[in-house]
Amino acid sequence: MNETYHNGNMAADFIYQANRFPNKLALKIPVMDKQDCLSEESCTYAELLNLVSRYQQLWRIKGWKATDRVIIILKPSQHLYAIALSMTAIGIIPVFIDTGMGRKKIQMAIQDANAKAIISLSALVKLFWFIPSLWRLERLALDKPGIGYGGILQQLVLKTTAVPICIARNNTDHGLITFTSGSTGRPKGADRTHSSLVNQHRAISLLEGDSGNAVDSPCFPMIVLHNLSCGMSTIIPKVDFADPAGVNAGIVIEQLKEADVTQISGAPAYISKLVDWLLSHNQSMTDIGQVVVGGATVSVELAKRILQVFPNAHGIIIYGSTEAEPISTIDMKTYITDHNQADGYLVGTPHEFCDVLIADVSDDCCHESSLGLGMKKQGQVGEILVSGVHVLQQYLDNPSANRENKIPRNNGLVWHRTGDTGLFDTQGRLWLTGRVKDIIYVNNETLQAYPIERGLDALKDVTRTALISHENRVYLFLQLKTEINIGLQVQIQKILRQSGIQQVLPLVLSKIPVDGRHNSKIDRPMLRVYILSSKTSNAETWSC
Repeated sequence: MNETYHNGNMAADFIYQANRFPNKLALKIPVMDKQDCLSEESCTYAELLNLVSRYQQLWRIKGWKATDRVIIILKPSQHLYAIALSMTAIGIIPVFIDTGMGRKKIQMAIQDANAKAIISLSALVKLFWFIPSLWRLERLALDKPGIGYGGILQQLVLKTTAVPICIARNNTDHGLITFTSGSTGRPKGADRTHSSLVNQHRAISLLEGDSGNAVDSPCFPMIVLHNLSCGMSTIIPKVDFADPAGVNAGIVIEQLKEADVTQISGAPAYISKLVDWLLSHNQSMTDIGQVVVGGATVSVELAKRILQVFPNAHGIIIYGSTEAEPISTIDMKTYITDHNQADGYLVGTPHEFCDVLIADVSDDCCHESSLGLGMKKQGQVGEILVSGVHVLQQYLDNPSANRENKIPRNNGLVWHRTGDTGLFDTQGRLWLTGRVKDIIYVNNETLQAYPIERGLDALKDVTRTALISHENRVYLFLQLKTEINIGLQVQIQKILRQSGIQQVLPLVLSKIPVDGRHNSKIDRPMLRVYILSSKTSNAETWSC
C-alpha cells in the first residue's frame, strides 16, 4: 500500500487503484433469480469511479452528511458497491443487515441501526406499511419508485465530470456497520471502523496476496471491497448468496473458465459442490492458482479433494469471525499432513497482526489484568481470545454485548472473546476444539465436541454428526449414508466410549441443519430446539 495517498478512509485505496487502472475490469456480476442467471453486468474501474461520483452528488442534494447512517439491503451489483464506496468516502455510514436472520430480527436491526434512510428493492421497501421501524426513514428503491418510496436511479444524475471526494477519517470513525444474528437475543451491530477496515485489508493482502493481475471469484460478497482496494478484477459467481450450497456447480465452473479466473474463495459447502462436480466429470482446473476456504471448519477429505481438482492451486484455510478476520491461516498441504483427529481442527499460526490467548474467562472479567489465573498453557484447552488493530473494538450502541464479549487492554485495544474453544500445540499453532456454549458435560467432566465428531465423521457410512449436551444427557445427531446397522452402531459406541461418553441418545436425521449464511456450520441452536420438542421422547439410549 502506498501510504502517501492514504488519509485513513477505507475508500482511499479504491480511488487510488481506479486512477491507476481506469480501463481495467473492476466487476462482472450476474443478475440472479435464485440459482438462475438472468443476465450479467460489468464495469471498468473508471466507470465504477464515475458511478461513485454520481452517487455522491445525489447524497449532497439530499443533504446527507458524515456520520449519517443508511441501511442498505441489496444483492451484489455495481450499484451496491458504488453506493457503499460513495458513502464511506464522505463519511456516511452504510448499514448492512443479514436478511437470513428472519423478519423479527431484521426489524430489531432496523430499530437499532438508528438510520435516516433505507435503500433496497421495491419488493421489500413497498412493505414498509407493515414495518413500523421503517415509517420514519426516507425510503429508496434501486429499481423503481412507488407509493411511499422514491426511485434512486431516477434521481441519479446521468453524467458528471466531478472527482469523488474522500475525506480523512480517524481510528474511531465508523466505516460501515453489519448486523448479523447470534444464536439468541437481539442481533449485534458490528462496528467496522475505517481503521479496522484498512487494517483488515492489509492483513488479507499479506495472507492471500494482492496481485493486481489476479482475477478473483469470491463467494463472500464483502471481500469484493478488498479486491477493489487491490486493483483486482472480480467475477462474482453465478450463485444465490442466500443458498450457496444450492449452487449449480457446472454453470459456475464454465463461468470460471470463460473469465480466466485465477483464484476462488468460499465456505466449505460451496467449494465442496464445485469440487464434487469436477470429480464427477473427471476434470481439473490447472489455471486456478489459489483456493481459500473459510466460514466453517474444513475436513481433511475436502482439503484433499480441493488439491486434486485444483492441482496448481495454493490451498488456504482461513480462521476468523465477523469481529476478527483473519485470525490464522494454514496451508492445505500442511493441514493434510499434520492433522490429528484427537486435537480437533488445525487452523494454523496466528497472523502477525494478531495477539491470541487461550484462557478460561469469568463472567465478571472487565479488564485483561483479571485474566492471569485463567490463562492456559500450551496444550491446555480454553476459550480463544484475539486482539489486534483489525479486530472490531465494540458493537454498535450495545453496552451489554460489549461487556460480554470485549475485555479492555492496557494498550488501548480489546481482547475479543470468540466463543470458540481451542489450544496451542508445541509449534504455536492453533487448534479448534469446539464452542464454549457447546461443551459436553459428562459426570462432572467436560468434553470437547469437535475431536469426537471428527472421529465419527471419518466412519465411511457417516455424512455428519453433532453432539449436544442437555440436562445431564448427551444426544448424538447422525446424518448417514445408509441405514443404521449393528456394525455401524458398534463403531460409533467404541469411539464414544474411548472419548469418555458412557451413554448417548442417538437421533438420525435426513439432514443435520446448518447456518443460513454459509450453509456450512452445524446449527446447534436448532438442534437444541429439536431436543426440547417431543420428537426425542422415543429415542433409545445406547450404552457405550
